[in-house]
Amino acid sequence: HMASFRGKQGQTGAIRAVAVIGKENEPLYLETFSPDSKEEDSLSLHYHIHTSLDIVEEKTSTGRKTYANSKETYLGQLFAVEDYSVYGFATNTKMKFIVLVEGVQANSSMRTWIKELHEQYLYATSNPFCELMEDKSGLNTNTFRKRIAQRVAKFNRKSSGRY
Repeated sequence: HMASFRGKQGQTGAIRAVAVIGKENEPLYLETFSPDSKEEDSLSLHYHIHTSLDIVEEKTSTGRKTYANSKETYLGQLFAVEDYSVYGFATNTKMKFIVLVEGVQANSSMRTWIKELHEQYLYATSNPFCELMEDKSGLNTNTFRKRIAQRVAKFNRKSSGRY
């Protein structure tokens, strides 16, 4: 049975923020998706993402021998705070993908969504023209932002039951 949680907007597990964090914990991409994008909401979402980095670090470093050999690790739900759940994914190159969800989401659907985010990241960063861009990561392009926004909207429609 799937865990569900009705947020303030009556949605079940809607994505509110997505971040791609680099090896040195530098944010390469950070976007908030809020129905009523107030600045203080956005700041609190940024804070929760920043807080999650310590947990990711903890989960991926000490005592996890499997991490060094594996190509990628879905870390699952990192923590829950207020009305939010934070999910994480890390690669063996120390890239981190953080998704902040309002409410709770089934782990399997979050795993699938974060893998899609990772694929979009790989697609964007494998662009041979990245080196010519001001932002060498390739993540600050309209194409990448649009693709992520479309996937967030689709996920949020699905989780609220509106297809």
